[in-house]
Amino acid sequence: MALATLLLTVTSCGSSSPPAPGPGVGTRMATALPKAITSIPLVDSSGQRRTLADFAGKVLVISDTMTLCQETCPIDTASLVQVAREADQANLAHDVEFLTITVDPQRDTPPQLAAYRALYAPTPSNWLTLTGTPSNVNKLWSYFGVYRKHVADDSPAPTNWRTGLPLTYDVEHSDEVFFIDTAQRERFILEGVPQVANKKEVPAKLIRFLSAEGRQNLAGNSAMIGWTEPQARTVIAWLTGNDVLAKYH
Repeated sequence: MALATLLLTVTSCGSSSPPAPGPGVGTRMATALPKAITSIPLVDSSGQRRTLADFAGKVLVISDTMTLCQETCPIDTASLVQVAREADQANLAHDVEFLTITVDPQRDTPPQLAAYRALYAPTPSNWLTLTGTPSNVNKLWSYFGVYRKHVADDSPAPTNWRTGLPLTYDVEHSDEVFFIDTAQRERFILEGVPQVANKKEVPAKLIRFLSAEGRQNLAGNSAMIGWTEPQARTVIAWLTGNDVLAKYH
């Protein structure tokens, strides 16, 4: 018995790989992405063509967003960008890429996405904002199971924070973060509105753009709160085998 205990102790001490996220954190998966999905052409905020296949060999952290969302997206984006900054500072930029992909391709053109990306300064090098044709974007999100529905906007209509033009519709959507491993397998999902660690992570212009519901979400006073930045770091550590982000916990 003593020998078995000693061996167990040695084995545990010799293991340096970060553990898998514990129960209750999110949904663990192991599903290979089909080529029909990894080859979908998208466009980044500079107009460059991108596909998920371009990032094979990296861990991908993919979130859905809409630059004109007043309820959840500014908070979701802020949380992911903060983790991306930390990964950048920890020299993980070559190992982990963060992709924020719109659910509103009609309005989220490259110039709109570029303006959105610029609000999140300092902008990490390992974070891209992506759009595409409605057909391609819808194909991508339908595969991942992201709910989307066009609805009438509030009255009086809010205005685009970039152009000042009134908004004529809104897009209801679910909020998920998808983690893809280096072999392009879907491995983990976090769902719901994140609990932003520091409200100053959300750009001031977008805080002003938030609706009353959005301000409740930012304050953490919502039943929709679903995940935290430390949880995202835990998943990244598990997939990269590198717990360098632990110092940010």
